[in-house]
Amino acid sequence: MPSRVRVLAVVALLLLAGCAGMGGSGDAGGADGGGDGAQMSDGGDGSSQPEAADSGANAGDSENVQANNAMTDRAIIRNGRMVVEVENYSTTAEAIAARARTSGGYVSDSNRELHRDDNETWYTGYIVVRVPSEEYEPMQSMVSEQGTVRSEETTTKDVTDKLVDLEARLTNLRERRDRLRTFYEQANSTAELLRIEQELSSVQNDIERLEAQKRSLEQRVAYSTLRVEIHEPAPEPSAQQVPYHERSLVSAFLSSVTDVYVFTRGLLVTAASLAPWLVVLAVPVVGGRRLLRGRSLPLLGRRGTSKSVTEDGDSGSDDPQQEPAEEATGESPDDES
Repeated sequence: MPSRVRVLAVVALLLLAGCAGMGGSGDAGGADGGGDGAQMSDGGDGSSQPEAADSGANAGDSENVQANNAMTDRAIIRNGRMVVEVENYSTTAEAIAARARTSGGYVSDSNRELHRDDNETWYTGYIVVRVPSEEYEPMQSMVSEQGTVRSEETTTKDVTDKLVDLEARLTNLRERRDRLRTFYEQANSTAELLRIEQELSSVQNDIERLEAQKRSLEQRVAYSTLRVEIHEPAPEPSAQQVPYHERSLVSAFLSSVTDVYVFTRGLLVTAASLAPWLVVLAVPVVGGRRLLRGRSLPLLGRRGTSKSVTEDGDSGSDDPQQEPAEEATGESPDDES
């Protein structure tokens, strides 16, 4: 009997303790509930609107961050072209090349051409630089400061999908290569080994080809290309020539004097150029004339002697027809007398 009483007393104490705990928790819950009600009522007055605004702002910021991350993750190939007119070609080209090297890039191509018009000369050409993508816009700004920008353009190409496709194909090919290697190790016949080896070689070639394409795309994405065409100012065209009859007397006289001077100087230069040739050609001519004269002197002597003999043998007759007559008759005038 006393033991039952003790048991009942312990059970009653436990029940009382449980009821007291439930009552306390109910009071606390009621207090909390009252607090929540007060907050809701305050929210009705407008205190809950800033919290809603903050939550909306946080959501908007998170969306912007995601959008920026998406744009950053895109693989973009960027190519640009600028035409700049500068005072000095060499100085500008060297400055652009130095800036490209400083920013981690390099010069991939360059060309320069010299133009000439009378006594005026000027250069035109281009230089192609490749710089990291983040340095593309600073490079454009630097080029703009070198002179007057005549034209500027930039083209972009998104190759993100192509890179993703290449990566997926590479993953599949690598998995296939691993399986073929496993089959090759487990092959039991020579024919099977040869077949698996051929397939393995083909897969390896495909992997290397796709890896090369991927590296090329990644390189073009990592480095942007900028072509800068540099032009020095061409000389202004000369003034239109005045018609001859409208020229002033002074200018006509001075022009004539200039022409005479040019003509005289041209003659002197020509004579100076021909003098050595005249000396060289004169030697054989003079020698030839002297040789011919030396041969002609004996002939002239013989002709003079025969002429004197003829003159001495003449009878002194003035009639050239008388001598033939006398010769025909064989008689002289003295015989007749």
